[in-house]
Amino acid sequence: MYTLFHYLLSLLVPVASAQSAWQEYYSIFGGSGSGQGFIVDLAIRAANFFLMLVSGGAILAIMWSGLRMTTSAGNEEVKESAKKTIQFALLGAVLAIMAQAIINFTAAFVSSLNV
Repeated sequence: MYTLFHYLLSLLVPVASAQSAWQEYYSIFGGSGSGQGFIVDLAIRAANFFLMLVSGGAILAIMWSGLRMTTSAGNEEVKESAKKTIQFALLGAVLAIMAQAIINFTAAFVSSLNV
């Protein structure tokens, strides 16, 4: 009786598997795996994109502060503010590089687990 119920239910409601549900998103996001592999790939891509934005912001902050320091015309207050901005931008760039190393290590570790 239980099997008959499942059979009739399967005729009425199509069963969607996780494989087929993710399949349509692979080509959009360029994923190469399936299921959990796709999620891992998507998370790594999102983290790399975020770190690219942070690194680009740090470089722009260094350039802007260098310009401010150059055009300070002897104003010590502006020069000190530009120095602090350069220091924080360099710290942000170093942290972004360290985060990239952590992401690469984690991605290599997860891919070695055959997810």
